[in-house]
Amino acid sequence: MQDLITVIIPVYKVENYIDKCMESVLTQSYKNLEILLVDDGSPDRCGVICDEYAKRDDRIRVIHKPNGGLSSARNAALDVMQGKWVVCIDSDDYVHRDYVQKLYDAVIRTGADISVCSNYQEKKDKLSIVDIICDEEIVYNSADALLKLVEDNEIKSYAWGKLYRSELFDGVRYPDGRNYEDIATTYLLFDKASKIVKIPYYLYYYLIRDDSISFNKSKQMWHKGCHASCLGQIERCSYFKEKGYDDLYLKAQARLLPYLFSNITSGYSDDSLADVKATQEYIERNKEEFLSNPYISEKDKKLIFVYLRNETYYKLYSGAKKYISSIFTTGRKIRKQISFILSNKGYELEGGAKKRIVYFELPCFDNLGDHAIAYVAEKILADFCKEHKEYQFFAIDGWTIDRPVSVLKKCLGPDDVFICQGGGNFGSLYKFAQVHRGKVYSGLKDNKIIVMPQTCFFAGNEEGKKALEKDRQMIARCRDITLLARDKKSYEFMRESFDADVRFIHDTVSLYDASQFASEDRKGIVVCIRSDKEGTLVTEQKKSIIEICEKKDDVLVTDTCINRNISTSERQAVLESKWRLWGKSRLVVTDRLHGMIFALITKTPCIVIGNDHFKVHEAYKTFEDSGFLFYLDSLSGLEKAVNDMLGRDYSNCGFDENKIDIPVLKQIIFNI
Repeated sequence: MQDLITVIIPVYKVENYIDKCMESVLTQSYKNLEILLVDDGSPDRCGVICDEYAKRDDRIRVIHKPNGGLSSARNAALDVMQGKWVVCIDSDDYVHRDYVQKLYDAVIRTGADISVCSNYQEKKDKLSIVDIICDEEIVYNSADALLKLVEDNEIKSYAWGKLYRSELFDGVRYPDGRNYEDIATTYLLFDKASKIVKIPYYLYYYLIRDDSISFNKSKQMWHKGCHASCLGQIERCSYFKEKGYDDLYLKAQARLLPYLFSNITSGYSDDSLADVKATQEYIERNKEEFLSNPYISEKDKKLIFVYLRNETYYKLYSGAKKYISSIFTTGRKIRKQISFILSNKGYELEGGAKKRIVYFELPCFDNLGDHAIAYVAEKILADFCKEHKEYQFFAIDGWTIDRPVSVLKKCLGPDDVFICQGGGNFGSLYKFAQVHRGKVYSGLKDNKIIVMPQTCFFAGNEEGKKALEKDRQMIARCRDITLLARDKKSYEFMRESFDADVRFIHDTVSLYDASQFASEDRKGIVVCIRSDKEGTLVTEQKKSIIEICEKKDDVLVTDTCINRNISTSERQAVLESKWRLWGKSRLVVTDRLHGMIFALITKTPCIVIGNDHFKVHEAYKTFEDSGFLFYLDSLSGLEKAVNDMLGRDYSNCGFDENKIDIPVLKQIIFNI
């Protein structure tokens, strides 16, 4: 007999949402449930709706109580629950049919007391992944999980999205009458747990409503939220200090301080002066600890003295903040310029080399496609320099373009070659990339410049036309510039639009051999769908893709934008982890260009879903003969495509264009 699991659902003023929530609970694949609906004195038809559900399913019990708030409602259910395990669901949200099953499987498999899943954020017709993406199951001890909770990135304090051993709630309840009640509670449960397991499945659909408590934008509700968050974090800090968790206390205190500043700001805005005074008194009592805390920045330590002053001083500071900031920014720029003049270190030739190949990265942020482009390009160019020992290779981080260009102008030789990163950002859609390349064009125009394979797109509006004309003028001033296009449409446009040598070469990442990550024993399907401004799939379409794939195998949802910036030092490890995931999967379904190319280089069958922008389809056409890829204009043929792709023999498939492209790139760089 499976363990009884209690599902707690507080209900208040959600008559337009509760049916969707309840249907997702009643159709759970895990059947041995006790479902507690807590009607928290809702003034609409929610109480009646709850009773109607109880008549339909004998697993449901309804608790009717006077309105007391979310904490009071949860607590009422905790007082009477009978399950060995318990999960929470907010009644305006809904869950995947395997929500309970996968959370339960994880605690049984690992011996954990709490399991945590990932969640989607649903707003109107958009379904997004907004938290840091992790594709692996991770088991934490209590101390490590508490740290993740404090950091508030990979694990959040939300009551929902977790399965708890029921006995953890012995002596623990949610604080009545507060927003953000889970901040004041979840750490207590984590501390009582021996192990906590985080699974990589997206099983909870978190609905953003304009009228919800969490997203009310009035001054009063903003301050109420800030104040409640501070109270919970203050209690958490006190608890860690009393328990002797010294390092965790310092980190929690560092996390708290900016919230205290916000509480003072919102308190002044809402005329909640008693809250402001109480917050200032707390900061004053703990000032020496804040000032000696190694995890608090020097800037925040200085701000302590500003926020401890009276309202008049604070408002003067607040009004002058932008002006003061601009002065400091100008000062930093002047100091940088002086350092440029005084130094040309960092780009000296060594070991008998007489020429430079300098690769300018773009800022890659959280985008693994861009990181892969930089990683592969740098490996190729560094290998070229090992063959041509008269050249020395330099890679320049995308965040530091100004100083390197200034320094290189002072020490460059006539045969130095400067190479700009490729990608899908040549045009008017990504202004930062145009500005970045423009600094190379204008600063190093007398040397050979190469732009690595790009998709080229300029919008037809006035802004796009201006951006195109600006690029034309800068490129025309360059003595020797080669533009590489990664698709035929971009190639034709570049040839017509720019006074430059234009060549076609496949996307940089496709030149990399990642076959070592291709597993013989493949399992599961990866669904990699974008959530950014180029994404066109709406909520029901994304859910349909997942549901179709789940009919055939276990599905892992992920993305190649992982919602955290990646340093160059960790780039290789993060990329290889993603390639390993692709390489052990039976099939990838994606609307990401580099989701497709990661499949190609790991020899993984892939269904490519088109969007409104041409770059995915145009890039696909350059690889379609590989045999690993299948392109869909619409989702109507997805189920058939999944069946077909899973049934194919790929033993004779492959992509060998890198054998052509790399010699072409070498010829362009070295004039051979």
